[in-house]
Amino acid sequence: MTPPPAALATRELVAAGAALPVVREAVRPAPGPGELRLRTRWTMISPGTELHYLDRSARTGEHFPLGYCAAGTVESTGPGTPGFAPGDHVIAMGWGEAVHADVVTVPHLLCRPVPAGVDLADAVVANLAATAVHAVDRADLAPEDEVAVVGAGMVGLLVAQTAAARGCRVLVRDLRQDRLATAEALGLAVAGGPALPASAPPAGGRCVMLCGTGDMTSAVTEAARWAAAAPGRPRLVGVGRFSARIDFSVELGNLDIRYAARCGAGYRDPSYARGLTEATPAAGEHTVTENLQRALDLVASGAITPAAMNLPRFTLDEAAEAYTELRRRPPHPAALFHHPPVHPAARKETS
Repeated sequence: MTPPPAALATRELVAAGAALPVVREAVRPAPGPGELRLRTRWTMISPGTELHYLDRSARTGEHFPLGYCAAGTVESTGPGTPGFAPGDHVIAMGWGEAVHADVVTVPHLLCRPVPAGVDLADAVVANLAATAVHAVDRADLAPEDEVAVVGAGMVGLLVAQTAAARGCRVLVRDLRQDRLATAEALGLAVAGGPALPASAPPAGGRCVMLCGTGDMTSAVTEAARWAAAAPGRPRLVGVGRFSARIDFSVELGNLDIRYAARCGAGYRDPSYARGLTEATPAAGEHTVTENLQRALDLVASGAITPAAMNLPRFTLDEAAEAYTELRRRPPHPAALFHHPPVHPAARKETS
């Protein structure tokens, strides 16, 4: 009879009451029902979310592990995890679970197998891309629609690539030319300046995906005007964390305003994530598991091209440097942590 896996010691990145994180020792227990334990190779920093929570930790003194996008190899499986086995390459998602650590324990419905030939450093981007897939679903796009993405950060670039994969004409707007250069490297049309450019309206409608941060009042006003100039249904879809004042009146015109939160039905539901309950998405939307798979398919097909984003790579020991750089809003929209394989002789088991 095979003995149950032992607990494993690991290092993880933690918000610890300051603007920059620290590395601490932790223990990963054997995976429980519906769980996988992974040895991570790559994790990705989601700058908007993680800087937000670092600021919260500095303000409140709370301590919690950072990160929610990981890719690695299955080390062991718990009961009730069909389709997964030790040695599988997978992506894993989940705040407080798929954290920046060398070993993570994650619910299996927040994991997807990585296709052969897809580098794990590219595959890890699919976790955040699931948010973009969900946002594009919320936009209810048709191929004849025109889409403007305001904000060329990581989420904005993923939203733009996802909308382009639907067959839509896509324009990315940002005030920063260095961010627009990355969008152009991805094959996307770009526009600088404070306003969306006038162009011949499409056969369908226009949708503006708002992917910026801070106060976006003027961007919302401009987006509503631009969207209303097309014959089809004008839409605004908010993605991410920002604020805006909207004056509702007849001058605004007919306008659909939606917000896309997280990455699909079942996310942040521990019972669903471990296969104990079902999640029912709204019409036209999907579960987080399905969105993770769809995002991974976009990476595998080349519709989303992480390598062209030139994301810098750090180790956990360089975490302070990584987050300090992201606070300066550098040209690159996000960053990766590399977790080198641990030699068997150096692996630590705990009782």
